[in-house]
Amino acid sequence: AELLRIWEDERSVAAWVLVGPRHKGYDAQVRPDLRGGDLEREVLRFADRRAVELMRHHGIEGDHLLGDAFQCDPARSRLLVELGWTREDAPPYVLNRAPLVGLPDPVLPDGYSIRAARGPEEAVELAAIHVASFGATWTPELYRRYMAAPGYAAEREYVVVAPNDSFAAFTVTWHDALNRIGLLEPVGTHPDHRRRGLGRALVLHAMHRMKAAGMTHATVANSGTNEASRALYKACGFTPWHLIDDYVKPMPVSRDEFRA
Repeated sequence: AELLRIWEDERSVAAWVLVGPRHKGYDAQVRPDLRGGDLEREVLRFADRRAVELMRHHGIEGDHLLGDAFQCDPARSRLLVELGWTREDAPPYVLNRAPLVGLPDPVLPDGYSIRAARGPEEAVELAAIHVASFGATWTPELYRRYMAAPGYAAEREYVVVAPNDSFAAFTVTWHDALNRIGLLEPVGTHPDHRRRGLGRALVLHAMHRMKAAGMTHATVANSGTNEASRALYKACGFTPWHLIDDYVKPMPVSRDEFRA
């Protein structure tokens, strides 16, 4: 309830905002027939203010809010600029998509295996592989909280187990049963185990599991500057689907100075 706000009209849900104070931003969606109008402006103004409120409430430091917009959504881009956001001068993120048909079988080097995570009892090992792969700040305690959150399922987090029983790579997958689309987010490999084909084997394994669960397509995103990820996903059958630009907005000095 602290993070989520929903707008409704006589038809159905009109819009929603999910604030992520630790990420210094939010996700916001508006129903297509209402896109670009007064409601979307109201939703974005609310989201800007609420993100700032929660960052301050939880002691999260930062001088900018972080956001994004799909290049295929000019209405959102226009509203962000009107509300004081600036598009960053950087290559866009790439959202890739692949049909779950004709999938190759994953192939691992000798001594490696793939399995699903077993649950919170592996939080120490899972937090460690996340940190090693991305330099993240996960702790076992924080990871246990993440594993207890709605939407996460240990059986949909897959790990590559090295010959010494440590985790060499991982991915967390998410299923949209309504649209039958699976998402891989994130995908990481320990620096000591890179360039051995583990990432490709892991992604293909996850795609097979998505197909078995009834998904028809898989999606995964990569930074526009990350050539290694781009090559990995291309090798697994993904092609670019949408481009996503990053936006930033200065934080207000005080609660009364937020431009909206």
